[in-house]
Amino acid sequence: MRRSDARRNHERVVRAAVEVFSELGLSATVPDVAARAGVGKATVYRNFPSRDELLTAVVERQLRWFDTIATTALHDPDPAAGFEMLIMSWFDRIVANRLVQDVMRMRTLASAEIQIDRITTLVDQVVVRAQRAGAVRLDVTPADLRTMMSGCAQRLVETGQQDIDSRLRFTRLILDAFRPPATPAAPAAPAAPAA
Repeated sequence: MRRSDARRNHERVVRAAVEVFSELGLSATVPDVAARAGVGKATVYRNFPSRDELLTAVVERQLRWFDTIATTALHDPDPAAGFEMLIMSWFDRIVANRLVQDVMRMRTLASAEIQIDRITTLVDQVVVRAQRAGAVRLDVTPADLRTMMSGCAQRLVETGQQDIDSRLRFTRLILDAFRPPATPAAPAAPAAPAA
């Protein structure tokens, strides 16, 4: 097989694997991936000798996406906009992607641990930066945010509410929960007595 054909097949297998694992989570199989890619199982195994190696490649690609979003949010000139973009992008991906749910919950792949730890650190920095800018309430922690996002995402998945409207609604609820309370308006000055 020509090198260019091998590269195309490799990329086709990886793209198909990302789609299949996103839909089925850790229950996806090599035959599922081969069927989606339109290749034989032998082609998949030529590129990835074991299912675990294929899964690792898919997880690493997914985690690179999360890393990129967190890094972009951290370097946004507007800390509030960066925080909001992170929440909107992440929550949508967590709810819609079975593999992400499985990996975040089970943390089964040792090779993903370092990436997950780095991403967690980036998210914590985004939250603290937004707090310092007054965009996020000070009485919450980055861990609170992770708990709320993962808890809401898990509930939406369990109840089958993964449509775009549900994802947007809960994204707004999460953002509202982390906004600082509005400062009460100063009381109006009493009216001057009539002359």
